[in-house]
Amino acid sequence: MKKSIPNPLAALTALTLCLWVAQAQAGRPLAVDDANVNEKGAGQVEVWVSRDSDKVDTWNVAPAFAPIEGVEIGVSYAKARRQGHAEQAIQAKWRITPSQENGCNVASTLGSVHEKSVGSSPFLVGILTCNSALGSVHVNLTRHNPKDEKSFNSWGVAFEREVGVVTPHVEIFGDEGGKPTLQFGAKTEIAEGLQLDGTVGRDRQNKANVFSLGFKYSF
Repeated sequence: MKKSIPNPLAALTALTLCLWVAQAQAGRPLAVDDANVNEKGAGQVEVWVSRDSDKVDTWNVAPAFAPIEGVEIGVSYAKARRQGHAEQAIQAKWRITPSQENGCNVASTLGSVHEKSVGSSPFLVGILTCNSALGSVHVNLTRHNPKDEKSFNSWGVAFEREVGVVTPHVEIFGDEGGKPTLQFGAKTEIAEGLQLDGTVGRDRQNKANVFSLGFKYSF
């Protein structure tokens, strides 16, 4: 993790006034979250564009900051280019047990998605991460409570491993009762604190390809 720079909390607070998290936000480029958080006083800003199975491009901004040890507050804003559709939300992630270099730890994320004319929909994520010399495995189970709709679960499993200056990953995730998405991705640091990342995948439910490309700045 990177050391904090002067007034990072003030900068994040300003962003929070207009940004919320569009969904349970995992660390780029993973869709499946890991059970880690930033160190106290450190944060990040992620910016990326993604294309879904309907060939709609969505722009995303997601800053996060750890005000205290073991807790990270995240916000994000997502806007689909074609429809002008936007979603916002906020989430808090708690690392329940310490991260293990060789072993497992758990975390949980609680948040709420907000969409204009729809309202707010809360979600709760249980997260497990296991690290070893072979790489890291992440497992997610999420409970969604959509506004005026039936609650449902989603799940995800990811594996990533550092290979030189690049960290590739493979993951599979989906909603209960539906066909999952299989996705591959990679990340690399192109400058101090600046990460370039991307993913390509196949949405089996809608029989279409999906992808994303983005940057992450850590402070």
